[in-house]
Amino acid sequence: MGDENDVRVDVDLDGDSAVLRVDGTEAGHMDMHHRHGDGDAPAAVVLVHTEVDDAYEGRGLASRLVRAVFEAARAAGAPVVPRCPYVQHWLGSHPEYLADVPADDRRALGLAAPTEEAS
Repeated sequence: MGDENDVRVDVDLDGDSAVLRVDGTEAGHMDMHHRHGDGDAPAAVVLVHTEVDDAYEGRGLASRLVRAVFEAARAAGAPVVPRCPYVQHWLGSHPEYLADVPADDRRALGLAAPTEEAS
């Protein structure tokens, strides 16, 4: 057991969540909402809460869920605001996604600036 060949994340950037499925069963989700742009802050996808069912913990699935949401937002050209504490922590190990967070939001959330090195 333990091979996760059938792990899928369905991200609907127009909706309010992304769903993590393992073997077709919902194993977790990320709640999000949309910030409409104004003079001070650009429109963005705001990540509010990440949750993986206890039965699936310890398998790196929350990380896969977060990465899938960042990749979908990046493909759509949408900035991401990580209000979720898990996502903020995750960014510490995945600095290549910091550039997807608007600079003002990075400062407000106490996140590091992205490095200029290409990975």
